[in-house]
Amino acid sequence: MKEFKFTIDGHTYTTSVNEIEDNVAEVVVNGTTFNVVIEKEEQKPAVVAARRHQAAVESAAAPAVAGGLQTVKSPLPGSIMKIMVSVGQKVKKGDVLLTMESMKMENNVMAEADGVVKAIYVESGKNVMQDDKLVDIETIAVAAAPAAPKAAPAPAPAAPKAEAPKAAPAPKAEVPAGGKKVTSPLPGSVIKVLVSEGQAVKKGDTLLTLESMKMENAIMAECDATVTKVVVSAGQTVMQEDLLVVLG
Repeated sequence: MKEFKFTIDGHTYTTSVNEIEDNVAEVVVNGTTFNVVIEKEEQKPAVVAARRHQAAVESAAAPAVAGGLQTVKSPLPGSIMKIMVSVGQKVKKGDVLLTMESMKMENNVMAEADGVVKAIYVESGKNVMQDDKLVDIETIAVAAAPAAPKAAPAPAPAAPKAEAPKAAPAPKAEVPAGGKKVTSPLPGSVIKVLVSEGQAVKKGDTLLTLESMKMENAIMAECDATVTKVVVSAGQTVMQEDLLVVLG
């Protein structure tokens, strides 16, 4: 039996612990006996360690990412112009599957992953609506690389935050009297400008290509004309109805 003396707020208490059975202790304070229940703390370190070990094994295993069936759907209503692939053909990410005309543009519909063409639901000249099935591609399984261990970053002095430069809006151009404006039908990014100022173009000639909604779109001249102003350049981001080219 152990005795302890405590002084609390100027009062002295003589305490002894007689016995402990399971989680109940017999405690005597200044001659008065109390049965004190001791709360036991659950021990979890072994479980945590096991979970960490399991996570380490799973990350080191680097399982293969299984292939699956990917359905390519029409992003817009339009008409199928030409189909570039056939059933059983292998394709790579970025390959053109078919071209379609939509919103007065020639659009290239591309594969988003490596795989094999399993089914084609459309044919040249067929009209399609948004989200209609175009092509099924069975994607190829790729082994996932093991995750590299993260190294502790070295402490670095805090640097003042610099504001990222804001993208400049598409420049406004004065349209000469009688000039015809060619505007962007969709938000996107200019891939390539194919004409220059002063160049004569015919109806159907491609003026520039625009990437929008994961498609490469050809912006074409709607009539025979002369290019009087080119407003955009390759790599520039444009919004819907932004001015691209002026024809005279």
